Amino acid sequence: MMKGWVVGVAFVAVLFSCLSATAAPPRNGQIVFASNRAGEGRDLYLVNRDGSGEHRLTFTGLFARTPVWSPSADRIAFSLHGTDGNWDIYTVRADGSRLTRLTTDPGRDDHPSWTPDGRIVWQNDPSGDLACPCNAWIMNADGNGKEQLETGGDAYSPAPSPRGGRLAFARTVDGTFALFTQQLNGGAQRQITQPPAGSFGDFQPRWSPNGNDIAFLRDTTGVDNDIWIVHSDGSGLRRLTDTPSRPEFNVSWAPDGSELVFFAQDADGQHLYAIRADGLGETRLSTIPSAPLTEDFSGASRDASLWHEISDPGGTIGIQGGQLVASISHDAVPGGQYNQVDEHWGSQCSLASDYDYQVDWSLLTWPTHSGTYAALQAFFAGQGISRQSTPFDPPYDEQIASWTSYSFAAVHSDATSGSFRLVRSGGAQYAYARTGGSDWQLILATPADPSADVYGMGLWAPGDQWAYKDVAVAFDNFRLNSGVLTCPPWWADSWPDFGPAAG
Repeated sequence: MMKGWVVGVAFVAVLFSCLSATAAPPRNGQIVFASNRAGEGRDLYLVNRDGSGEHRLTFTGLFARTPVWSPSADRIAFSLHGTDGNWDIYTVRADGSRLTRLTTDPGRDDHPSWTPDGRIVWQNDPSGDLACPCNAWIMNADGNGKEQLETGGDAYSPAPSPRGGRLAFARTVDGTFALFTQQLNGGAQRQITQPPAGSFGDFQPRWSPNGNDIAFLRDTTGVDNDIWIVHSDGSGLRRLTDTPSRPEFNVSWAPDGSELVFFAQDADGQHLYAIRADGLGETRLSTIPSAPLTEDFSGASRDASLWHEISDPGGTIGIQGGQLVASISHDAVPGGQYNQVDEHWGSQCSLASDYDYQVDWSLLTWPTHSGTYAALQAFFAGQGISRQSTPFDPPYDEQIASWTSYSFAAVHSDATSGSFRLVRSGGAQYAYARTGGSDWQLILATPADPSADVYGMGLWAPGDQWAYKDVAVAFDNFRLNSGVLTCPPWWADSWPDFGPAAG
């Protein structure tokens, strides 16, 4: 199972078929896209159309692109630059499981798309540099039955129709790419666009859900792609975007045909957009994680798009058995700027205004007078709450304590498990604890520090208290109940494909 960020409602794979005159229109919903937000290549992510439900789908740490939903909405095909340095076609289940490599050709395999009966068509570039000469191939969803399609020449970004058994693709005509359609078996080929002479031309065709229209990119200057739409018979050409300072890429239709999504290269990076099929109502889409959300630590490893990690020598922190486990060994030596041993995970995004979040904790190895703190913290906002074992005498040796930039409070506690909660609201900060099934107990209330909050949890031992004993604590069920996140500006999102609605 993929890492357990659950935002709003849970995603349930919904079957949808190609549109017909009698079929009920599918609902618009999740979008799969590629992003560099983990800081390591580009992996795939899912987000609902309204910006909720963002979560990571793949954890390759490699470079993924051109993801597309299957007609049954249970799989996504995409191109991946593998560890062997080759671009190949892969599929992954909608729940993040069963990552499968389907091609091994030494050339570059890219731009996968699905036929209505669940086969995959893709582009192969023998030279390996995403340039023609290029061919169109087809295979079964399990990678068997590979066959080159007869196109009579280059086939750049081939895309099958959702009905009618036709294929659209780009081919050079007198040095300029134009769009063609044909039957999958090679028959009834026709040119359907006439790009301006001397331009790069037309490419990346995507069929509308009813098969009547084709959206595509036209580059007339070599630096600016715009979105156009043409009827499948070549008539009715119309322009959707006209943005000389912004190139658009990778158009994808909503399942009901009402709008299209794409990504654009803006001055501040790459972002996802939606635009109505009539060319109006362009909107930049949100792909930032949003409340309410939960991290249940059920994944195999840390999601670097959501958490940074600090792990000093002599300690460890990581996912174990569905929990985040932090430990410090008896032989750890405090050091660094703050003379401490620190093992924590902290958010990659921040909360600049009010917030409410909590986490469950349990003590795994907890000797008395160890000089350690198991804490939930609002880093930079000067707030924290922790289960402490100090070198002092009772009642201060075992306690739950909270602090802000302005104050400190503590209550004696021998609890070995419980929950912490931090809140900033209405100009004040509050810290709560809950143990033994009790209600939330207010530990501290003070004026709020307005600094941006980077939330996190972990275990640390300050050098002036550390007693050199083995200590371990587990965290679970982190929940951001409310708060608006601000994430790093270098996040670049690309290659969106519209899928079915969640729920």
